[in-house]
Amino acid sequence: MEKSIDQMKKNVSASFGYVKKDMLMLNDAFSDIHDKIQHLSINHATLLEEIEKLRGELAGLKTKKPVVKKVTKKR
Repeated sequence: MEKSIDQMKKNVSASFGYVKKDMLMLNDAFSDIHDKIQHLSINHATLLEEIEKLRGELAGLKTKKPVVKKVTKKR
């Protein structure tokens, strides 16, 4: 009976070791996902800024009146 209790203690200890290892691996995976989401968020914000700049430039082009030159006829 004593051997089986010692064996159970070892098994439980080993199981907790595996659980701890798995939790650390999950933590690393979530950390990586978080970093990637932050990177994508920064890229998204940068792209939105560029889009707004381009919209402003296009709006400026639309409001400008085209320059029309008078053509004089030669007689």
